[in-house]
Order: sequence, then C-alpha cells, then structure tokens
Amino acid sequence: MRAQAEELVTWSLAQVKSFLDWDRDEYRDRDYTLWLTLAMTGMRRSEALALRWSDVDVDRQRIAIRRAADSIEIGTTKLPKNSKARVVDVDDDFLGALRTWRATRGAISLDLARPSAYLFGDAAGLLINPNRVTNRWSVRVKAYQRAHPNAELPSLPLHGLRHSHATALLEAGVHPRVVQERLGHSTITITMEIYSHVTDTMQRDATDRLTALFRSA
Repeated sequence: MRAQAEELVTWSLAQVKSFLDWDRDEYRDRDYTLWLTLAMTGMRRSEALALRWSDVDVDRQRIAIRRAADSIEIGTTKLPKNSKARVVDVDDDFLGALRTWRATRGAISLDLARPSAYLFGDAAGLLINPNRVTNRWSVRVKAYQRAHPNAELPSLPLHGLRHSHATALLEAGVHPRVVQERLGHSTITITMEIYSHVTDTMQRDATDRLTALFRSA
C-alpha cells in the first residue's frame, strides 16, 4: 500500500511577495536573490545552487538547468533529477535582480561574476551545502513571523516555494504540461498527483467557463 501523501503547505503569491519584499528591504538578506530564484522558477534548491552565470541567457530570457548540487558528496554536482536538463523562461524584472546580484558578486571578486562561476556560491566561489541553505531559510521565515505577528503566515519548508510556484501557475490556468516542464517532472501524471489540491479550483473554473459559453451560444 502506498503511504498517504503529506499535505502540501504553500503560500499565496501575495504572501510570497510580502516575504520577499521584507527580506530584501528590511532584513537586507544576502540570500534574497536565491529565494527569489526559487519562487520565480520553481526549481529545486540543489538546482539553483548549481547554476552558473553561463546558464543565464539574457537575450532569450531563459535559464538552463543542467546540474544540481549533491547534498551527500558535498562540493560536487550531479545531473538534475530524472537526469534531464531543461530550460525555464523568466522575465525582465527577474533578470534585473540577477544583474544586480552579479554586480554584487563581482564587487567581491571578478572571479565570482565570470561565466563559469556559480550564482550562489560561497565567498570563495565554491558550491554551498544544500542543507545549510535550508537552515538559513528557516531562520528567515521565523524572523518574518516575529516581525509580523498578525500576518498569519504559515511556516513553509524551503521546498514549499517550489510548491507555491506550481500551485499559483495551475490556479492561474497555465496548462499542466507547461508546469510539468518548468518543474522537471518526468510525466504530467506526477505533476497532477502532487498538485491534486488545485483540481477543485480548476474544475470549478472549467464549469464556470462552460456555463458562460453555453449561455452565450
């Protein structure tokens, strides 16, 4: 028998934006661009940590996900899950944030802004242990909750940013196949099983649209 899937915890887009704005402007977090990347692309933490500047295509406005940081053999990379590279499209605002971050890294050392450098490497340019990043995220979420005691923001594991990204896309009517491709799932079935909590919203939206079409026929 299959174990019952753990209930997903997600943030709404408004909650994600509120946290990120606070993290950038008040907490002044050095990891802000990393959290932004996870929220805007839906990639896994290990994939974001293994990004190099050469993976960012500014002209075509997309990021290539070719590798992932290994959480067991620290300091090494491996192929992304399912051993399949992919690309995700991004927008001008996000690319602007990456340009700012690259300038910040370059001010520390030009080597940190070279095409072969990791976007989110440590001060020496080396890969960061994914588990350390997860711990840092937890610290930030707790700090936000203390600063906003009335916000009723649920605690969110770092992987929850990926779930929030996918949920927001599906609720907005983006085709599940597109969501599957962005997340790097091997099949669309996996995507729909994980995000079955969105099905009711999609079903209601489909019914409302069909009713409107029928009435206008």
